[in-house]
Amino acid sequence: MKKFIAIVLLAALTAGSGMTAGAASRKSESAAVTSLVREYNNKQGFETVSVGGLGLGLVRVIAKAAAESPEDRQALEILDGLNRVVVMEYESADPETRQEFAAKVEKVLENSEKILEVKDNGETMNLYGTSSGNGERIDDIILFVPQDCALICLFGKISTEKIADIIEMNK
Repeated sequence: MKKFIAIVLLAALTAGSGMTAGAASRKSESAAVTSLVREYNNKQGFETVSVGGLGLGLVRVIAKAAAESPEDRQALEILDGLNRVVVMEYESADPETRQEFAAKVEKVLENSEKILEVKDNGETMNLYGTSSGNGERIDDIILFVPQDCALICLFGKISTEKIADIIEMNK
């Protein structure tokens, strides 16, 4: 099942690679989401993990060394373009603050073009991203799951060619 979800997710990322209109505004939306993370970072019940370039470099080296197959190593190449990952979980926050934060994130992203929306058992996962003008990469992917009180931001550039290779490999 996980392999299927990964394939669907990667296919959706590739399909979304042609998006060009409004790329500059989505960049500002990424900045607005980052600003919200900073605003709520120290609030009660919010937990944030932010991994910068050096940390991601170490993760890349360790993950590639631990990869057991050429397919695993190729899938890890997606990490090469990332320069920062931010994960925010806010399930322990009081309900009013959770709703307030979710509403602010949704407002920032309301004009964004969704790359993918998955609905399962009453929960919705939304995936947003920005594409380069020529469709060769996807930038700044934002995954938002308000029911699970989770926000995941992948900042950087992911090659759509690498995504397509992984999809092809997993057919």
